[in-house]
Amino acid sequence: MRKKKLIAQNLELFDQIESLRAAVAEKDKKIGELESRINALKSQPKAEVAPRDVPLKRLEEKVTGNTVYGRDIEYASEVIGKLVIESASGSNRLTSGGSTEHRELVNLLLGKTEVAKAEILSVVSENISFEEKKEKIDAAAAEALDYFNSILAQLNT
Repeated sequence: MRKKKLIAQNLELFDQIESLRAAVAEKDKKIGELESRINALKSQPKAEVAPRDVPLKRLEEKVTGNTVYGRDIEYASEVIGKLVIESASGSNRLTSGGSTEHRELVNLLLGKTEVAKAEILSVVSENISFEEKKEKIDAAAAEALDYFNSILAQLNT
């Protein structure tokens, strides 16, 4: 009886081996097909791929193209732009010729610019009339410019 079991088990294992060989052969055939497809794709000329930022530019144009800002935001952005330019100009004067001895003064200029920008943003967010906003924005800008002038006056002393 033991012999019969061994023969049955042996036949069963042979059947499993044959089915596994067939599966391996099928996999090898599939791999061959995929390799030939990869080689065919590699031999084709590469298509021109658009840069990644092109879709982002189009999206930006759509978003900004439809945006209408209030005159308070427009005015605030103009004033902030002027402050940034004045700050950069002052920084250039302080660091002319690659000098680093006035580094603290440059940091003060840049810090005051950021504070003024935050103050102006705060004013724009207030629920007051445009004229009141304009007065507050002008006051913040004048204060920042006075501060810039006092810092640059230290350069001459």
